[in-house]
Amino acid sequence: MTTTFLSKSQQVALQQALISSKLLNSYTINSDNTPSSEQQAYSHIAVTLYRFNLQKIKWSSFLKTAISTATDVCQWISSELVRCQQDYQAQPNDALMIEQHAFFSGVFSEELAYIDSLLGTEAQEN
Repeated sequence: MTTTFLSKSQQVALQQALISSKLLNSYTINSDNTPSSEQQAYSHIAVTLYRFNLQKIKWSSFLKTAISTATDVCQWISSELVRCQQDYQAQPNDALMIEQHAFFSGVFSEELAYIDSLLGTEAQEN
């Protein structure tokens, strides 16, 4: 597995989110670290963004899911998501979607890299 800057509890939260989204079939979570509600929300959003990258959902679905996940848990990301959703609803186009996607891919770069390495490891084991 590649080096990650995520804490053990962040890794656990991502593993749980991957399992609940059915992107990760069978994986034993070996940690006593319980993720915080904020870490769980970030992980769920990162997995939703990963699903968008796989073209399993539309951008509007990513924004809607991410907003409902972030609300009441993480104010700054929730505000950014709402702003992006409003911009996208006002003028839905590929250029705006690409710009927003790049922003969130940067925000969740460590999570996305961890997901890639985890799913790559699982694929090699199967």
